[in-house]
Amino acid sequence: MHPSARQTSLLSFFGSPPATSTSPSGPSDSKKNVLDLPRRNCSSTPRSKDARNAEMFERSFMSPSHGECLSPVTKENGNATSKRRSKRVLIVESDSDLDEEECKLSRVEQDTNFEVSDLFDERENEGADVAGLENQHDGMHNTSEKDATEKIASFSFQSIANSSANDILNSSVTSEYSMSVKSFSTAENQMNKYGDNSDSPAAFRHLEFEFLKPNKIMDIEKRRPNNPDYDEHTLYVPPSFLKSQTPGHRQWWQMKATNFDTVLFFKVGKFYELYHMDAVIGAKCLNLTYMKGDYAHCGFPESSLNRFVDRLIEKGYKVARVEQTETPEAMEKRAEKECLAGKDRVVRREICRIVTRATKMYSYLEAEDEAADAFYLTAICEQIRESSQSRRIGTCFVNASVGQIYLSEFDDDASFSRLRTIFATFPPAQVLFPRGKLSPEVMTLFKQSLLSIPREGLLPKAQFWSSSDTLRNLAKSGYFGSNDDGSVNWPPTLQGMLDSSDLVGMTVSSDHTLCLSSFGAIVWYLKECKIDDDVLQLRRINIYRPPDITKAEEYDTIPLQRKYMIMDEITLKNLDVVRLSCTDPMYTTLFDELNLCLTAAGKRLLRFWLCNPLYDIRAIEDRQKAIDELMNMHEFLDSTCSSLQGIPDLERLLQKMHSLAIKAPGVDHPECRAVFFEVDKYNKRKLSDFIALINGFGTAKQIYDSFQKIYPKLHFRSTLLLDLLGRGSFPDVEADLRFFQTCFDHEKAAKEGVVIPSRGVDHELDSVDDDIQRLKAALDDYLVYTRKVLRCSNVKYIGSGRNRFLLEVPEDGCEKVKSEFELRSRRKGFVRFSTPKLDQLIERLTQSETKRESVLKDIMRRLFADFCSRGEKWYKIVESLAVLDVLQSFAQYARNCPHTICKPVFVSNETPFLRLKNSVHPCCSKMRTNSDFIPNDVQLGSDAESGSGPVLLLTGANMGGKSTLMRQVGTLIIMAQLGAPVPAESFILTPVDRMFTRIGARDSLLTGQSTLFVELSETTTILRHASANSFAIVDELGRGTSTHDGTAIASATLKHLAERICCRAIFSTHYHSLVQKFSDHPLVQLGHMACAVENEGLDDPVEESVTFLYKLTAGPCPKSYGFNAAKLAGLKTRVIRNAYAASVRFSRMDTLYNAVTKMVKENSEASDHELVQALSLKLSVL
Repeated sequence: MHPSARQTSLLSFFGSPPATSTSPSGPSDSKKNVLDLPRRNCSSTPRSKDARNAEMFERSFMSPSHGECLSPVTKENGNATSKRRSKRVLIVESDSDLDEEECKLSRVEQDTNFEVSDLFDERENEGADVAGLENQHDGMHNTSEKDATEKIASFSFQSIANSSANDILNSSVTSEYSMSVKSFSTAENQMNKYGDNSDSPAAFRHLEFEFLKPNKIMDIEKRRPNNPDYDEHTLYVPPSFLKSQTPGHRQWWQMKATNFDTVLFFKVGKFYELYHMDAVIGAKCLNLTYMKGDYAHCGFPESSLNRFVDRLIEKGYKVARVEQTETPEAMEKRAEKECLAGKDRVVRREICRIVTRATKMYSYLEAEDEAADAFYLTAICEQIRESSQSRRIGTCFVNASVGQIYLSEFDDDASFSRLRTIFATFPPAQVLFPRGKLSPEVMTLFKQSLLSIPREGLLPKAQFWSSSDTLRNLAKSGYFGSNDDGSVNWPPTLQGMLDSSDLVGMTVSSDHTLCLSSFGAIVWYLKECKIDDDVLQLRRINIYRPPDITKAEEYDTIPLQRKYMIMDEITLKNLDVVRLSCTDPMYTTLFDELNLCLTAAGKRLLRFWLCNPLYDIRAIEDRQKAIDELMNMHEFLDSTCSSLQGIPDLERLLQKMHSLAIKAPGVDHPECRAVFFEVDKYNKRKLSDFIALINGFGTAKQIYDSFQKIYPKLHFRSTLLLDLLGRGSFPDVEADLRFFQTCFDHEKAAKEGVVIPSRGVDHELDSVDDDIQRLKAALDDYLVYTRKVLRCSNVKYIGSGRNRFLLEVPEDGCEKVKSEFELRSRRKGFVRFSTPKLDQLIERLTQSETKRESVLKDIMRRLFADFCSRGEKWYKIVESLAVLDVLQSFAQYARNCPHTICKPVFVSNETPFLRLKNSVHPCCSKMRTNSDFIPNDVQLGSDAESGSGPVLLLTGANMGGKSTLMRQVGTLIIMAQLGAPVPAESFILTPVDRMFTRIGARDSLLTGQSTLFVELSETTTILRHASANSFAIVDELGRGTSTHDGTAIASATLKHLAERICCRAIFSTHYHSLVQKFSDHPLVQLGHMACAVENEGLDDPVEESVTFLYKLTAGPCPKSYGFNAAKLAGLKTRVIRNAYAASVRFSRMDTLYNAVTKMVKENSEASDHELVQALSLKLSVL
C-alpha cells in the first residue's frame, strides 16, 4: 500500500477521507493536510488554521469517555454525511527517508499542533479488534536493529569527535539524547535538506518556535546552556505560549518542560501517543509512521508498550509513561466542582514511571528479559586532597531490578585502579555525577572505560545531595520506618555510617561522607523515576570493599566477602575473564566457558566470583571439597540440575512482588491512580509471576529435602555445602509454602486473573461471606414463608440487577396478597411483588456484596504483601541456590571438559612458586576447534623439588604462541583460586594476591595517549603495587619507541621485577639483547616457544618454512622469524627479500658491536696500542 493510501485509511477512522487525491510523492503544500482533515459542525465559511487545530486538539483531550471523540459530521453538496464507525488503522513505513542525524537533532525543534487523531474513539470502536491492531504493530519492525544501532553509535562518536575537549569534559549529559539537544540544526537548514515534504521532520511547523531555537533555548529557570547551573533535564516554555494553548496542549507541554530529555509516551484512550520531538524519535527508532498533518505525531496501542519501551531504552533513551489518572466520570465531577468551562475539561494525566536501561524493573508493564545480566545505576563523586595530592572516591551503585544497593568509599591511585575494578565487577548502565565537581582525570576515565554509557551531570546540592541532605531527606521520606521512640529505623549499613557522638543520629562519620552523597544522588534519581519506594523499602543496602583494602574490620557488614585476589579492569580485559563493554563479541571469555549455571542468580554470582577470586586457602579448599562431593553424588547432582533448570529469576520476581505489594489503596503514587484498559491481562501476568515465585521456592525446598535424605548416609567434609543445605542453615519455609500453595486455586487464578482466597485465608473476607450466606438463607426462608401465606407453591424469586429477588406470583394465587405486597411489574399470567421485609434483606445483601467486592479488589495485593513480609527467608534461599548453582556449574565443567582435569593444590610457602604440568587454555575448545591444543609445563619459582627463577623470560617466533601461553597461565590461576578444577595434569601453587597484565599494543585516541604511554602506565601500576606474592604478565614491553629506548625500558623493568619485587612473572620479548644480559641471572629463567624450521640458512628468506610447535622449551630462541610472518601476511616477495638483506647488515653490525664490547672488557688493562692490534685481528677474523 502506498503511504498516501495508508494515510487515507488512517483518516477514515476519524471521518470521510479527503476529497482531493494526493500524488505518490505526497502533498506539496503542507496546508492541505489540515484543510483536508474531517471537521465537526463544519460550515461553508472557512476558518483560520489555528482555530481548526485548536478544535482538533480540544476534541482529542476532552473525551466524554476513555479516549472518546465524536464521529465527525461534514457537509458535502449541502447534505450532511452520517456518522461512520471505522477503526483506527496503524501504519508503518519499513524504511524511513530520515537521516539518522537529523532524526536525532530534530527532537528539540518540534511544533505544538495536535490533530484530531490525538484521541482514540472508544465508544465508536467498542467492538474493535485491539489484538488486530497489536498484530499490525508486530509487523512494523522491518528495519535492521543492528543497522539502526550502528547508525546511532556512529552519530554519537561523531558528535564527540567534533566537540572540543573542554565541551566534552564539562558536558553534564553525554548520552546521545543530550548530544542531540546541544547540536541541532536550524529549521531553515532542515527545510533545505528535505524540501517541502510535509511528512519529513523539516516540514513540521514546530521548528519555527522561538523558545526551541538554539539561540533562545533555556531551562525552566530561564538559564542558557552556557550557564554552569543550566539544567538540561528541563525546558523553558513561555507562559504566553502556554496560555494560548488548549488544556490538552498545556498538559503535554508542562510535562515536557520538566522532562525535556525524556521521550513521553502520552496516554490517550487505549493508545500511547508521541508528539513533536518525541514522534520523530518514535518514527525513526520504532518504525512508527507519522500521522497526517504538518506536525510530528505517531502512536501505538497499550498492548505494545513493553516492546517499544524496551527498544528505546536499549538505544540509550529515557522513556516516561504518562497515564490517565482519572476516569471521565471523575473528570466531570471535578469539572463541576471547579466550575471549569467546557473547553477546559481534560482528563488528568500524570507521569507514572520513567524508565532507563539502568532503572528497568521488569514489571508486568515492561518487557521480560531472560538474560541474567545486572545493569547498575552508578553515582560517583570525588574529593582531592591538596596536601597529599591524593584523591578519595565515593560511589553508590544499585541494581534496581533486584533492589540491591552498594556503597563504597576509598582512596584511589592516579590510574584509578579501584574505581576501574568496580566498573568491571559492577558494569554501569548509567552514570550520575555532580556537574563541574569531578576532576578532568575522572572525566577522562569515563571516556576510556564508559564511552558508550549514558552519563548525566546533576546539579550539586539540588540534585546531587550532600551527605547531610541525604540523611535528612531519607528520614523525611520515611522509607525505613521508625522505632518505638520515633527515631529512624536505619538499615544496619547506614546505621554503621553515622557518627556515634550524635545522639540524634543525623550526622555522617567522616569516612562515609562521599558515598552517602552519591547515595543521595541515587535516591534523587530513583525518586524522579518513581521507583524510590520500590527499591529503598527493601533495605538491601551493603558496603562494598575493594579487594585490596586490608582494613577488613571496618567492613564487617560486607556479604560474601573474604580476602580476594585483586584484579583490575585491565587484567579482566586482557585475560578475557568476563565480557566487558569493550570485549570483542567474537571472543570466548572464561565466564562463557565456565557458565553452566541454570539460574539467573547463579550467573550473576559466577560473574562476581570471576572478578574476585579467593586468596584464603581454607576458603578455596572448602569450595573444592563441595565440588568433589557434588560430583560423587551423581543422582543428587543430576536431580538438582533438573530442578534448578526450572527455577525462574526468583530475585527479580521478589522485587516485582514487593513493588506491587507497596501500592496499597491510599498510597500517593500515580501508578495507584492510573486507568488501564488491559486490566485482566495485567492481573494474569501478576498472578503468573506470583505462582512462578511460589513454585520456584517449592522446587528449592525439594532440593533441600532431597539433600536431607542422603545427608545421614555420607560423611561430608565441606562446611560450605552444609551451610547451604544443612539442617538449621536452610530456612524453614515448609509452613509458609503450604499456606501460599493452598490459599487460592492457582490454575483458576492464572486463567481468570482473579484471586478467590480459600476459607480461612482472609478473616475479613470470611466474615463478609458468612454474612452473605446468612442473608441468602434468610431470603430462602422468606420465600418459604411467603408460599405458606399465599398458599401457593409456585411463588418464586425472579429478576436481575436492581430488581432481583422479586416475588413472582401466578395470577390465580394473588387472592391472599396482603397490603404490604407492593406491585412492581407483571407479565402474562404472573404478577411480581416486593415487600418492605424483602427490600430490607436485599439492601443488606447488596451492602455485604459491595463490601466483598471491595475486599477482593485488594486481596491480590495483600497476598503479595504477606509473601514479601517473609522476605528474609526468601532472600536467604536465593543466595543459597545461587552458590549451589555455581558449584554445580564447576562440577559439570569437570564432567564435560575434554581435557585432563585436576584439583589444584595450594601450599603456604615463604617463597612463592607455581608448577603446572600438561596444562591447556580453558577456552581452547572454542578457540581452536579444528586442531589439538598443545599442553605445556610451566615452572615459576622454587619449591622442594626444583629450583628455578620466579621470572620466565620468554622468546620465540612471531605467532608461536607466547601470548597464548601467558594468558593460559594467568587464566588457570584465576580458575584455581575460584576453587574450580583446571585443565591440567597437576597444578601446585602458593596463592596469588594480585594479578597484573601488560599485553598488546593500543593507543587511546580520545584521551590523547600514545601506545608507549599506555604501555608504561600499565607497567607503572605493576611496579608500584606488585608484591612477592603477585603474578605479572608483561608482553613485549617497549615496542612503541626506538629499539634502544625500548630495550632499555624492558631491561630495567625485568631487573626490577626479578630483583626488587621477586614476584612470579612471565616476560616476553623480541629484544634478544635481553636474553644475553639475563642468561646467567639466578632469578630469571630462559624459555622459548619451539618451532621447526626448514631451509634455514638459505640466502632467500622466502624459501624458509617455519612450523610452530607451540611447546614451551628451555633456553632462548635464536631468531624471531619475522619474515615468515611477513610471508604469511602476504607481503610481496621483493619487499621481504629487501628486508632480509637489511636484517643481515644489521645483524653483522650487532655482532661486531658485541665482539668489540666484549674485547674491550677483557682487555681493560691493556695499552691503547695493544688494544688496537687486538681489534684489528678480531676484525680480520669477522
